[in-house]
Amino acid sequence: MATISAMKDELHARLWNAQQRWFGLKERGATKHELKLQGVRERGDMFYCTRGLIFTGATRVAYERELKHFLDYCRDHRGRTENGRINHRDFRAYMEDRLAQGGKVTQFNKMRSAISKFGALYGKYDSFHAMSKWVGKQIREMKRSGLLAGPDRPHITPDVQQAALERLQGLDAKHLIRTGETRGYSLALELQKEGGLRAIEATERFTRLSLAGVQGDRGMITVLGKGGRMRTVDISLDLYRRLEGHFRKSASSTLAPLRGYQVALSRATLAVGGRATGSHANRRTAAVDFCNNRYNNYRAQGLAPEEARQRAVEDTVERLGHSRNRKDVAAAYLSKWGA
Repeated sequence: MATISAMKDELHARLWNAQQRWFGLKERGATKHELKLQGVRERGDMFYCTRGLIFTGATRVAYERELKHFLDYCRDHRGRTENGRINHRDFRAYMEDRLAQGGKVTQFNKMRSAISKFGALYGKYDSFHAMSKWVGKQIREMKRSGLLAGPDRPHITPDVQQAALERLQGLDAKHLIRTGETRGYSLALELQKEGGLRAIEATERFTRLSLAGVQGDRGMITVLGKGGRMRTVDISLDLYRRLEGHFRKSASSTLAPLRGYQVALSRATLAVGGRATGSHANRRTAAVDFCNNRYNNYRAQGLAPEEARQRAVEDTVERLGHSRNRKDVAAAYLSKWGA
């Protein structure tokens, strides 16, 4: 009979090994996108080859935090003394208990995501996945009935965004004077503001090779997104030229370090009177602005309001790097549009 400490140690080892397996595959040149395609080819299931993997340390730590609570419950309330004996009925009982206590939708979706990974790592994917879908349905119904709070969707006001940008521009200029080295924090924010890029896409994944040329009065950039997916995004010609100028002077191959940018942006936002909502708020705000412009353009072309709305939403989801029909992404970024 294992102690709760031993159960948690075993869990930690499983999660750690799941991340190490990904590191090993990555060193051999694998990408998440290729693994998903392999799953489709071999089993007709795009997640078949990724279920036993964890891709980032942040995900591993978040999962372990949630799953330790799950193990406490399983031992104290369900009498489980071995991780391998925990099953989908324990999953359901735990979620029903937590849902009864109330909370936010995002909180519960994180829980079920972590427990689904637990099932995959212990060879019980099918039953845990089926239970996760059932739990997801309960969460949605409770949200619709007002029993659960909806997720926070932080946006940033145009005034605060512009003030933070100007502050970063000033700090980048001071950095150049002090060190003689160019710094691209303000340019990264402009990429998020104009192109709706993720922070990682606007910093460590953005290189001089991302500049793909000019078409008319717009600059074209290539963006390396999730799973190795590439997409092309248009930005203003002014920003494009300034990015060209930055890379001509910069000794760095990338625009900015991710963590340095996130810290600088948070401090700049607080300094101008805003809330530190994180860099993703700029991507969310950019998505709403783009959708507004697309809708107005479609209406000017004579489309009916509902058709214009649908096309604008789909265009925005695609610009963000997802499939056009991803309703969950539309809901996450465009709730103000009723998406």
